[in-house]
Amino acid sequence: MRTRRAPSRNVALAALLLLIQPAAAWAHVFAERYDLPAPLGYFVVGAAAAVALSFVVAAVFMRGMPRESPAKEFVVPLGPVLQPLRAVCRVISVVLLCMVVVAGLFGNRNPEMNFAPVLVWIVWWVGLPLVVACVGNIWSALDPWRAVFEWTDKAARRLGFANGISLNLAYPLWLGAWPAVFLLLLFVWIEVLYPHAAVPAHLATMVLAWTAFTVLGMMCFGLDAWRRNVDVFAVYFTTLGRFAPIDPGPEGRRVVLRPLGHGLITSPVDSFAMAGFVIAMLATVLFDGLLGTQALAIIHRALATSLPGFVDERGYVLGTVGLICVWLLFLGAYLVSCLVTARLVRDRPVAAIARMFALTLVPIAIAYNVAHYFSYLLVQGQMVIPLLSDPLGLKWNLLGTAQYQPDIGLLDARFTWYLAISSIVIGHVISIWLAHRLALLEFRTSRQAVIASVPMTVLMMTYTAVSLLVIADPLVQITQPAVSS
Repeated sequence: MRTRRAPSRNVALAALLLLIQPAAAWAHVFAERYDLPAPLGYFVVGAAAAVALSFVVAAVFMRGMPRESPAKEFVVPLGPVLQPLRAVCRVISVVLLCMVVVAGLFGNRNPEMNFAPVLVWIVWWVGLPLVVACVGNIWSALDPWRAVFEWTDKAARRLGFANGISLNLAYPLWLGAWPAVFLLLLFVWIEVLYPHAAVPAHLATMVLAWTAFTVLGMMCFGLDAWRRNVDVFAVYFTTLGRFAPIDPGPEGRRVVLRPLGHGLITSPVDSFAMAGFVIAMLATVLFDGLLGTQALAIIHRALATSLPGFVDERGYVLGTVGLICVWLLFLGAYLVSCLVTARLVRDRPVAAIARMFALTLVPIAIAYNVAHYFSYLLVQGQMVIPLLSDPLGLKWNLLGTAQYQPDIGLLDARFTWYLAISSIVIGHVISIWLAHRLALLEFRTSRQAVIASVPMTVLMMTYTAVSLLVIADPLVQITQPAVSS
């Protein structure tokens, strides 16, 4: 089992190892742990209490039914500006996709000196989700696979093919969005467990395979059906974009300004598969953090000793089973809370409750990403600067930035700890507020809304405690209470 904690001897060595293996990069990478001023339990209990207090405040002061969504949105017409902007973004995205493939296949084999791993694992997979969640879903304009399909389809229609390149096959309704759930788990498995995920040639091969797979899928089932049910990245960024304050208008000539999180409660998910996808968003980030904990290392050693044929040296088996089990555990806990809610309100089934509250968990997923990856993004993301001048690692200096040295002392463990605990508490508080507001919209009485929100609040308090314990393990020096003599 690969660990996410850097060696304790040297920060520079830790940064180098992380850059060589960005797929296994633990966000909290510091040579020294932060010495907490109080026992860890105080922080955990205090954070859970803050989440509980937010529920009490919402229950006491938010008793009236909120207005419907149109009153909360402000439409900004942009005329013909958006269409050319989208066209430019698509050209840029396709160029970057080609750069990843070229750099991966023909560039330097060392991930530290190749543009592809940094762009994919740091800029795109860590940085872009935060932009989408905090600003708006720009992935629809940046999606290179969508651009390739639409360009090819348009060219085919101009050549006289009435249906373009589409085969107009019906997407199996029984599958729903479950393929996207499976692909998210698979993608995270590659990210955190596959040892060659950062090797440029392997990464380029995977990008080419995904390109062929997704373009073929769009050809078979249509662009909209594929992106809504199978294209894991479209589903992922669309889900995060619901939290953002900016939403593109339906005509493509305007944007809509709205409060943060407003899009999460105005259009609840219509399938249980999407609830499973949201839970996977939470579970995969927490699993990523679990790989750096002492508890998982102890479990791996114990199983390797007692079941040597079951646990391999690299930890593939334990990692795979662990990833699935964490997701199922999160999903089970969520369904239990929904079951309790259904028993308390007695006017709708568990599946409806699960679909109703699923998107209110998205702020927690965003908070987990901030807590786990923000420091990693800020430190390791600096590698983009020299690689812009030398994307293939061939000693170029196109922009004069090839000699830039990342500042690995930009952040310390203390800042990262307090950022993590703050983001997690804030994310859960926002989820509490959204869940209660949604309950007011759905149940129409403040009493039923409070009753319906109680199980979800307990679940979120549990999530808070668990996530802080996971983050603390590789990051802080746990202070033991003083023992009087």
